[in-house]
Amino acid sequence: MTHNGQGAPAGAAAIVTALADAGTTVMFGLPGGGPNLDVVGAAALAGLRFVLAHTETAAVIMAATYADLTGRPGAAVVTRGPGLASAVNGIAHAALDRLPVVVIADTVRRADAARISHQRLDQAALGAVVAKAVVTIGRDRTSEAAAAAVRLALTPPPGPVVALMDDSAISDPGISVPAISDPAISDPGGAPDSEHSAAPSSTDDAPRDVAVLAQALCRSRRPVIMLGTGAIAHTAAIRSALAGRGIPALHTYRARGIVPDSTAEAAGLVTGGTMEWPLLAAADLIVALGVDEAEMIPAAWDYPAPVLLVARYPGPAYFPGATALDIPLSGAIGVLANHHGEHDWPPGAGQLARTQSALRLSETAAARPGFLSPVQVVRVASSQVPRETVVAVDAGAHMLAVMPLWEVAEPRRLLISSGLATMGFALPAAIAAALCAPARLVVAFTGDGGLGMTLAEIETAARLRLRIAVVVFNDGALSLIKIKQHPAGQGGAEAVDFGPVSYAGAAQALGAAAEAVSTEQELAAALSAASGRDGPTVIDVQLDPAGYPAIMELSRGEAGRRPVPAQQL
Repeated sequence: MTHNGQGAPAGAAAIVTALADAGTTVMFGLPGGGPNLDVVGAAALAGLRFVLAHTETAAVIMAATYADLTGRPGAAVVTRGPGLASAVNGIAHAALDRLPVVVIADTVRRADAARISHQRLDQAALGAVVAKAVVTIGRDRTSEAAAAAVRLALTPPPGPVVALMDDSAISDPGISVPAISDPAISDPGGAPDSEHSAAPSSTDDAPRDVAVLAQALCRSRRPVIMLGTGAIAHTAAIRSALAGRGIPALHTYRARGIVPDSTAEAAGLVTGGTMEWPLLAAADLIVALGVDEAEMIPAAWDYPAPVLLVARYPGPAYFPGATALDIPLSGAIGVLANHHGEHDWPPGAGQLARTQSALRLSETAAARPGFLSPVQVVRVASSQVPRETVVAVDAGAHMLAVMPLWEVAEPRRLLISSGLATMGFALPAAIAAALCAPARLVVAFTGDGGLGMTLAEIETAARLRLRIAVVVFNDGALSLIKIKQHPAGQGGAEAVDFGPVSYAGAAQALGAAAEAVSTEQELAAALSAASGRDGPTVIDVQLDPAGYPAIMELSRGEAGRRPVPAQQL
């Protein structure tokens, strides 16, 4: 085995050096011995922090969130066989949310493959299904292969790369294209969040498409702007272009905060659901900036207004009849900034649309005595925590209340697994967010189902003394799935109901402070205590789920299409 001058094996030293050169300062993982312990040791020698997690998927979600918040590649260390297999859900999350993560895994050495079948999987094939690339760091060209792994993770659209450590094999720094047909994953061009990455592929088309956008805006009387994750890098320019113009701006989940919710133009969420229907149904032009189709739920898009897409990898399949414009995002924003035509939106139309959505949700706020409703939980929490608080939201029924009601002033303050929409996201994401900003309180909103998947990571937060408030919507069920169940034939209560669990008791056993709350006053007091505590607090909310069907109907059903008086929109 080849070692570098500092005593670390060459492959381990090479991948750590490549990550450190890209600005990575923290690695997450669950080592299993052998080469991955060499990587952990090399990280220590290089001054990188290693954070031990309890599951591999949680470690990869931590690494992906670190990448999201810092712009640097995330790194996760896993063992061969069950380690990489357990990491697949986290890798898939990073793939669909376009986050650069290098997942470093050891393997059954190629030299030993003929005699060892224990834990031997085709890890290259496994990784290629969900990752953007698979790189082998072998006995030669280790620095070249390691640099390729990091570069491929960062190459737009960014995503996860699996780096296989095998000192008996020849290094393979080449790209392995995922089996799924997804141009957004396989497109290798550019640099993340750069003007080059948004540049048109055909310079002949660019002036024409600029004119198409400019003419469409001039003809439009009711334009709406949709902002997606790809537009975050252009936040300042977008704010300047829209400020005081009165043109409503909708945000995808992960784009929240590009236009602050306090402004007249901020119109709330666009997910492909129906809460945004009144505004989009009244529009005569929809311009999507940086919207990734993976951000949209699989529902029909049936709005009559023409859609113009400007994105690094637009792909108009989700939006029937849409036109993809081959111009940089900065160019499209410039057209918008230079457009000074009149429109017919009433003053504050965006804010009005968002306020009306909030009012509809408020109708679901009632709860039976001894319990809180989802809307009450969000209202109390938003009144108790500082505006700069970073919030991580798990998948589940509770997110349909949190996402539209939580006010956001800056991008990346409201974190969610958007493309994969995986449960078990919020607590690992909150851990990474707390490591990135240790002086701030971080709030994780999770259902009891999602926390059940990541419960052991409470010990991680306690061990690291991270200031996290984990707010558990405890109603003893998979509530979102329960809403979707037909009255008969889909398993009944056995398919969706849990037994009673004291998450406060479990959290205390794992080293965290904890409170069980059932009133607004108790919740407010628990959040106040959490904000001043040096370590995590789990707040076990006794939840009344009775409002969830109405929330679901407002977000995804016909109630979201409730008409709005024409004079208002």
